[in-house]
Amino acid sequence: MGDPVNILLDIILPLTLILIMFGMGMTLTPKDFIRLKEYPRAIFAGLGGQLLLLPIVGAALAVLWNLSPELAVGLIILAACPGGTTSNLISHLAHGDRPLSITLTAVNSCIVVFTIPLFAALAIGYFADGGTAGVPVPVAEVMGGVFIFTIVPVGLGMIVRSIAPRFSTRIGPLYDRFAALSFLLIVLIILWTTRQDLFAMLPAVGSVTIALSLIMTGLGLFLGFILALKLRQALTIGIEVGIQNTVLGMAVAGLLTGVGGLNGMVMMIPSALYGLIMFAPAIALIAFGRRRLSSPLAEPKTSEHPSRTPQQQPSS
Repeated sequence: MGDPVNILLDIILPLTLILIMFGMGMTLTPKDFIRLKEYPRAIFAGLGGQLLLLPIVGAALAVLWNLSPELAVGLIILAACPGGTTSNLISHLAHGDRPLSITLTAVNSCIVVFTIPLFAALAIGYFADGGTAGVPVPVAEVMGGVFIFTIVPVGLGMIVRSIAPRFSTRIGPLYDRFAALSFLLIVLIILWTTRQDLFAMLPAVGSVTIALSLIMTGLGLFLGFILALKLRQALTIGIEVGIQNTVLGMAVAGLLTGVGGLNGMVMMIPSALYGLIMFAPAIALIAFGRRRLSSPLAEPKTSEHPSRTPQQQPSS
């Protein structure tokens, strides 16, 4: 790989992800991690959908679409990633349950330190080297990388918020703009760098990422409704399960460059495309939520049962 690609993989992408996760940490407090008991069914639906259903569906689609090893592994890495600050923003815009969204993002961002290396190793063992097992996967290195990319900057961001809450509040909008622009820039660079291969891959990888986005958003909503969650919470589960931290997916793909002969830039393509495609169902959910629900829910609730204040009741 040329020097520009190495700079993207080794410096720009990891640094951007660390800064984005630091910004996310400045939006969190310890309450966001201990709020689990307030949303037992919703947490079960959200974490189950993100940690189990997503990778399973991703693997099934990779087999069904007969993807190349790089695209298959990249798709499963994407499916194993958590939501990010984008899902929190979309939940707010859709008048969903933003405290639930923040809690799911915070908790899932810690758990994936262990689950992403596991699913990546399983995917490489199955798809790489002609589908034969025994491909050595640097699980400890991936786990350490995910830890540095997520837990460390999030923890530092939370420390900054505890020390300087006003500063964290003021700088929040700037970080949101930075995250959006950085994400778009990285996606464009990856798509441009892989443009020669992309056109040949686009029918397959484009259709499979569209399928993953639609299926998982639909499954998230379905989980919310079969568990009899309130509309705000069901809508939030659909958003959380459908929106992925695609920058993390690209960073993990970069860590696995060369493993089993895999091309890291190609492994990034599913995450890069998904980062654009996932906004289509998100916009639909925003439109639905704003039509059915009177206003955003911005404050934590005390339980999963109907709230005591009329302001927290859904208008549906």
